[in-house]
Amino acid sequence: MELIFSASILAAFLAGMVALFAPCCITVLLPAYLASAFREKKNIIRMTLVFFSGIAVILIPIGLGAAWLASIFQDFHKEMYLIGGSFMVLLAVLSIFGKSLAMIPMLKNIKPKLSASHPQSVFVLGILSGAATSCCAPVLAGAVTLAVVSGAFWKALVVTFAYVFGMVFPLFLAAYFYDKFKLEKSKIIQGKIMEFRIGGKDYFVHSTNLLAAGIFLLIGVTMVALGFSGDTYWAPSFQVAIGNYLNKLTISFFETTKWIPEAIWAVLIPGIFVYLVYRAFKKGREKKVNDQKEEAPPQKSCH
Repeated sequence: MELIFSASILAAFLAGMVALFAPCCITVLLPAYLASAFREKKNIIRMTLVFFSGIAVILIPIGLGAAWLASIFQDFHKEMYLIGGSFMVLLAVLSIFGKSLAMIPMLKNIKPKLSASHPQSVFVLGILSGAATSCCAPVLAGAVTLAVVSGAFWKALVVTFAYVFGMVFPLFLAAYFYDKFKLEKSKIIQGKIMEFRIGGKDYFVHSTNLLAAGIFLLIGVTMVALGFSGDTYWAPSFQVAIGNYLNKLTISFFETTKWIPEAIWAVLIPGIFVYLVYRAFKKGREKKVNDQKEEAPPQKSCH
């Protein structure tokens, strides 16, 4: 991760994208996000913003020099995996029964709506994913170094933001095209309501919630197993090879584009983020208007 030590805004952004594919970062962050996306189905960009906020709560203070925060996660890495894994298993159970952390009970004898939001769960998953990057010591060291090398506080803030945004940018990109091509209307994403009976009671579960539960359960059991084994830094060789390849690729891209003034990236990268925020809230307003139209009683025509 030598790219990150240049204290460049572009370098930090690229280093963040590489960090997404770091072994113990992608192991937690990507499956957690995918499972959240399967549960959400709509407003996917807004939920990505919530996910980003959770990660930023952890990583931005570290990038601005809060080394003590990084040391806490490193010292209690095993415990973090055990707690995080247990939380994932809890989310798996909640997903099956169509609930979120708010624990809103599902209406009896009524099929649940297809588009329930779970911002609390997504935010906590973001925090957990941000804490999980503590297993990537070089990344954390680089993030802390950015604040020191850059000198000015404003640049340290922008550079650290660029790093965190870069980490989540591939997810934002996927969410953007998901929204642009209206994939939530596809049969695969819409899924179907499945009914099953336990103890004489009828339960309903959406197929995508069931898929999300499977992902949460798999990653939760894996995290708990790694926590008990003490080998929380484990990663398959192919995953390490992909990370090394992406690191070399980003360094090459940075060398090719280093002639572009830093001010351009200081405007462009936050500008992309602002656009995504605008699009998320625009989508939210459109959904609210559509929901109001659906709930409004039909008007009687006068003859």
